[in-house]
Amino acid sequence: DEDTRTRATRKRIIGNELKGKTLGIIGTGTIGLRVAEIGKVFGCNLIGYSRSERKEAIDLGLKYVDLNTLLKTSDIVTIHTSLNKDTKDILNKNEFELMKPSAILIQTSRGGTVNEQALAEALNSGTIAGAGIDVFLQEPPVNTNNPLLKANPFQKTF
Repeated sequence: DEDTRTRATRKRIIGNELKGKTLGIIGTGTIGLRVAEIGKVFGCNLIGYSRSERKEAIDLGLKYVDLNTLLKTSDIVTIHTSLNKDTKDILNKNEFELMKPSAILIQTSRGGTVNEQALAEALNSGTIAGAGIDVFLQEPPVNTNNPLLKANPFQKTF
């Protein structure tokens, strides 16, 4: 916004391309599958982790991998799971440390699938580059003590 308003050079205004980036999708149910379709249109390499493999996802070109591989190789990690005993804190400190320093997390599943304290620490330390957060453990309203409200959402560009 500031660059546009101050008429900065075009080089600073141009964003990052999705084409060629690896999109890691955790949970390939209805929503995860739709995200895969969109990622394919943008030219992303698709990988996924889910409790069951879907033929529709494979037909799109998505390759199923284990969670650690997905985290280590994805440029963008997007999570689309329900919250249950298997998915509570599925992304925690150890998982963020596996991710690329240039990776971005998109959290649109359920609050509690991502450990908020660990994500805030990963953002503030530059362990990952950024996050887009749609859900919180407690909402609405979000608790004003939530560490994500004080975290830097984008440290670096990818």
